[in-house]
Amino acid sequence: MPKKQQAVPRDKSELPPMEDHTARLNGVDLHYRILGEGPVLFLVSAGWGIGSAYMQRAFHPLAKYRRLVFIDTRGSGLSGRPSDSKHMGTVDMADDLEALRIHLGLSEISILGHSNSGAIALSYAERYTDRVSKLVLLDSQVIGLSAAADTQRILQNRSTDPRFEDAVIAVSKFFSGKVNPATTDESLEAFIAQVLPLFLCSPEKTLPLAQKQIAGPISSYAFSAQFGADAAFVTDQTEFLDVITAKTLIIVGRYDYICPVALSARLHEGIPDSRMIIFENSGHFPWMEEPEMFFTELANFLTS
Repeated sequence: MPKKQQAVPRDKSELPPMEDHTARLNGVDLHYRILGEGPVLFLVSAGWGIGSAYMQRAFHPLAKYRRLVFIDTRGSGLSGRPSDSKHMGTVDMADDLEALRIHLGLSEISILGHSNSGAIALSYAERYTDRVSKLVLLDSQVIGLSAAADTQRILQNRSTDPRFEDAVIAVSKFFSGKVNPATTDESLEAFIAQVLPLFLCSPEKTLPLAQKQIAGPISSYAFSAQFGADAAFVTDQTEFLDVITAKTLIIVGRYDYICPVALSARLHEGIPDSRMIIFENSGHFPWMEEPEMFFTELANFLTS
């Protein structure tokens, strides 16, 4: 049987009670949690193994005006694995969202994706154009589009800053292929903890919050399998941006090193009905570093 990760303990003071569900979809047991009432918003986890727990911790306040569906992508969190790791790609995960929409009997949905899950949401919006009413892309990855030069520039600028220098060394070794952080779940979790300061603009202010939100098991299987599946199925998401009909909000932190501003700018250029906001004092997690502005903009978009 495909392996599942252990449940992520929930701090009752931190999270409201949520409905737990699992549905057998596309040959995989897909786990999701539901909170709130109103129009449905899918919040999909990244495909590389982190699961949706960090999104639950961050975005549960949105339940005041949306019915939130937090989804563990296949191979992550409490969801099962496919029988063949070749089916761990971004397109497979987008198709899981469509299967879940049908399972829940919904005519249309809104979707929020962050980082790698932005690429999953993007794939869904390109493949199922008439099923998405609103699309939120937060510091999104874009498959087929590289901003490596911007990433290297930011790493170089931070290499002598004591707040970041250890993290720069660790991530540079990973990018160069000198180390494989995903040999075990534990080694991957340790690597993410080591490089976490790089994902922030001001780690001296926000690192404790980031450590709390990102805590929990991470699947090394998903980390390796998604990368392998996407590498075997080469695609360029920028070729299909103009087919997206959903009203789209694009948010990006000015100091995001892993999904630099150039990626979001290309999304804004290509998606017809889109708006882009750059958070000038944020890295990869604008909701942590500029929370008041972030949640105001997000609420205005979702309720307009």
